Amino acid sequence: MRLVNNARRRRGWKSILLTTSFLFLFSACSSLAFAQDAPASTPDSDPTANQEVTVTDILKLKGRVLGEGSNARAVGQHKVASYRVEEVTLPRMQDVKIKGETRSVGKAFRLTIKGGPFPVRAMPAVIWLDETAIGYGIENEDLNEITVITYDESTLTEGATIYLSYGDKQNKEDRTALPEKLKLNGAKGGNQ
Repeated sequence: MRLVNNARRRRGWKSILLTTSFLFLFSACSSLAFAQDAPASTPDSDPTANQEVTVTDILKLKGRVLGEGSNARAVGQHKVASYRVEEVTLPRMQDVKIKGETRSVGKAFRLTIKGGPFPVRAMPAVIWLDETAIGYGIENEDLNEITVITYDESTLTEGATIYLSYGDKQNKEDRTALPEKLKLNGAKGGNQ
């Protein structure tokens, strides 16, 4: 009987020790995981300073109009009419890839095609300047504008043809050209 009681006591202490060790290890690991997710900040710093500026943020920021078309009549199969180009100052520097190189930038450019109503499709809208696909466009709520964001100012060349297509950035066959060429006149416009 004594042997059985001693064995139970040893098993009981082992269970308690094992459970305590497991709980200690679990709490240590979870506090490390939470510390890893939390941004390092001091009372004087902005807790959002390390966060990236999203496309949604850029779409909401005020911009300075660099150029804007005046055509009001929609043309072509994609019903394009006119455009607007805006320079947007970012709230903080952003690391982006431009032509394969990572660069730190402080501004972005919004190129918006007006017209429509643009259909919501399974394939994304692609906005082009001449033979360069600038990127995938985002429709506004009224479906009368599609906007693309670029950080590469060199793609905004005076006199470029602006196109809209749907699908991938390789297919140049199903594009509709805007009736106006890109005209940049930064003095006209100002803050919007």
